[in-house]
Amino acid sequence: MENSQGVDIEGFELLERLGGGSMGEVYRARDLGTGQIVGLKLLYPFLSGNITYLQRFAAEAEAAQRLDHPNLVKVFRAGQSGLTHFISMEFVDGSNLLKLIRAEGALTEATTAAIGMCVASALHSAWERERLIHRDIKPENLLISSTGVVKVCDLGIAKRMVSGVPALTRTGMTLGSPHYVAPEQARGEKEIDMRVDIYALGATLYHAVTGQTVHDSESEFGLMIKHATEPVKDPRTIAPNLGNELADLLVSMLDLDRNRRPANWYLVHEQLSAIYEAIEHPESDAQQIRLGPQSN
Repeated sequence: MENSQGVDIEGFELLERLGGGSMGEVYRARDLGTGQIVGLKLLYPFLSGNITYLQRFAAEAEAAQRLDHPNLVKVFRAGQSGLTHFISMEFVDGSNLLKLIRAEGALTEATTAAIGMCVASALHSAWERERLIHRDIKPENLLISSTGVVKVCDLGIAKRMVSGVPALTRTGMTLGSPHYVAPEQARGEKEIDMRVDIYALGATLYHAVTGQTVHDSESEFGLMIKHATEPVKDPRTIAPNLGNELADLLVSMLDLDRNRRPANWYLVHEQLSAIYEAIEHPESDAQQIRLGPQSN
């Protein structure tokens, strides 16, 4: 087990390093005040010198704390210990969608639709309640608990689309992950909305149901160019048995023109629900996702 390697965060006992990303490292930790096991994201030191960034970061983390949805990782608080800034959040005991795809290959249509429904419901809630967009939906950010519950994580670094509230911008960093980034993000456009997340979810579900990413390239720059300029290849060319309804929805979500994508999360959820309900679900399916209560 990897330890905290000398990292000391007041009020927390760091138990295990879980991984790292563009913003920081994540640990499984114990909140010494409550005894609760939490996920603790520590921002990289180079971000701590940007006061404007930190102010915006705190504002968006505060907005995320007000959200309460079964398919969102709950954000408890953002804080600072010495020079280290952190977010304390719900710890999800399980895996993530990328690991599931790598372990099992292409997922069933039912599993893919169920995952999409959970994410659409969660992000609909974030948009309706706080006008938050995620901007980095990808398989690694879709956690799947040991009981089959899908949880969207990293909403604490989202962008809030509210007049008068500063929008978090990762200065000098690429927004979104190259395999799932929306065309308008790849082009560096400042005016974005929830449709960047709809595109990213489309790319994520495409990967899940075909076992392949939408585009491939030897470099991140090449991927960004392809997402910005190349129409998506019909997923049925990779998965010939894929149902027309899901294939058509994915192509729509991945349209280069955001005005031709589904206009909101309600429409995405409605179509995925219809697809899911039309599929027979064998009790023996090992990839079952627990839908649970959804507020959509």
